Amino acid sequence: MQGRSHRRQEVARAFAWLSGFSAPALLVVPKGLGAFAMLMLVATLLALPDAWRGRDARAPRALHLLLGTALVVLAVAALSMWGSGADLSALDNPSRALLLPWCAWLAWSTRVRASSLWYGALAGLALAFMISMAQASSGADRAGGEANPIVFANAVLALLVVGVFCRPSRNGFPMQLLLATVVALAAVAVILSGSRGVLPGLGLVLLMLLAGNEARDRAWRLGATGVALALLLAALWAVPWLSAQFRFDQLHADVAGYAQGQVDQPISARLALWSVAWDAFREAPLTGAGIEAFKSRVDASLYCQGASRHFCGLEHAHNDVAQWAATMGMPGLAALLALYGVPLAIAIGQIRRNRLHAPVGPSWAAGMLVFAYLVSGLTQSMFSHALSTGAYVVLVGLLLGMGMAPRDAAGTAAENGSE
Repeated sequence: MQGRSHRRQEVARAFAWLSGFSAPALLVVPKGLGAFAMLMLVATLLALPDAWRGRDARAPRALHLLLGTALVVLAVAALSMWGSGADLSALDNPSRALLLPWCAWLAWSTRVRASSLWYGALAGLALAFMISMAQASSGADRAGGEANPIVFANAVLALLVVGVFCRPSRNGFPMQLLLATVVALAAVAVILSGSRGVLPGLGLVLLMLLAGNEARDRAWRLGATGVALALLLAALWAVPWLSAQFRFDQLHADVAGYAQGQVDQPISARLALWSVAWDAFREAPLTGAGIEAFKSRVDASLYCQGASRHFCGLEHAHNDVAQWAATMGMPGLAALLALYGVPLAIAIGQIRRNRLHAPVGPSWAAGMLVFAYLVSGLTQSMFSHALSTGAYVVLVGLLLGMGMAPRDAAGTAAENGSE
């Protein structure tokens, strides 16, 4: 009986490894998370019998916190849907929050190795690079795969975070060369996407990669990294092709146009959307306008009175706080805070408990992914898109679950190098 249980555990761990690999590897492929869902379901069914027999063993408190967070997000969205009369499709993205504790439980119960996510992220970045190069070669202005360029760039940033921070703990020249290649692949894909919203997150990843390792000479490396990032930003402004790709050459005209009522350019549209969101929140701070009602607020705004323009077709506030506050009021803000804050607090707790001074391992990767989403969410509605939402809950859930495993997050990173 024990031998059969052991074999089933090994098979469950193998399917969990495959699901962990497929999630980042196929992230930028249309319906790519479907393969992950099938593998995850099989791994869950295989892991459940032993989990049920060992139900007396206490699950980590972090799992309960993640489950509570997912239920809060879903409950707030469901109440907003009920109050505003929206249909069930409004719960499509909020319901994905349930994957956060599910993925964490699966990684914790199967003790799956973090190498699954790392190898998958490398494969995903290579695939994103090839997609962006193929689209650029075919004459596309902005690469985006089958998604829009902003969502595509967000997915590339998520893959970069996992590829950089979930790596094995080796620091030799081969690993440094591989990291340089990974960053180059991601940078090319982001540049060809033309998405400016991920640039702060990309800078954060580079800052931690170059200046966040050993304490020795950290001040010097931090200064050198700052200078390098400043030079990179200067290049984005000064090099004509890069400036045009990221539309930096239009910034002044964009801001000036907003003062004259022009809201069909990226920056002016965001400023107008935030104004609409603020008005919606002020009118109903406890409930918001309704989970699916932001588009109607845009259509009813002064910017769309007697005018047919691109702005009037926008459905999101292009800022997480503005989106959740305008549509779900104070409860929405609280749910958003939990969705970011609880996983971040768990990751920080794992890092401190295991004394993970170097930014390597699943706990660090989870924390950095939350930070990257926070930064990107300043100018984008990260949870208004299925791909961005799915990437967050799946990757963060798996990473935190790996950090909960008995061999702990420190051992996980080291073991990756021995596989």
